[in-house]
Amino acid sequence: MGFTEYFPPAPDSPAPLTVGVSRRVRFEEIDLMGIVWHGRYVSYFEDGRVALGDRYGMGYRDFIHRGVRAPIVRMHIDYHAPLYFDETMEIVTRMHWNEAMRLDYSFQINGPEARLVARGYSMQLLTDREDNLLLSPPDWIEEFKDRWRRGEWS
Repeated sequence: MGFTEYFPPAPDSPAPLTVGVSRRVRFEEIDLMGIVWHGRYVSYFEDGRVALGDRYGMGYRDFIHRGVRAPIVRMHIDYHAPLYFDETMEIVTRMHWNEAMRLDYSFQINGPEARLVARGYSMQLLTDREDNLLLSPPDWIEEFKDRWRRGEWS
């Protein structure tokens, strides 16, 4: 399974932006069965979104400073294998090209020995401070997309 199953690329669209983050499972994240509680994976996805935003200039502070909100409107997780206390995981996050005013992210969490643990995606719409849906990109987002199209983010 590849990451494109969630967001198939359109012809001539630039490659997804990708970042990987490593972290260890903390004791507070496991449940009574000794595995990571399923609800924690949402925060792991968040770790990936934050790292990607920081890497490519689309972090939460950038949105707040510019008066743009990005509420999550859809999230999906496919669980494949458990994670255990003190295991190291890698969270691979990809932002997929989209012509609409939407942010599409896919996630893959790998455990020890590159074992596939979970995959999923999230979708965020863009709104102004009053929660009005943005139908066209603000200048700073258009500049970001222009740089992406030109391949400056590789």
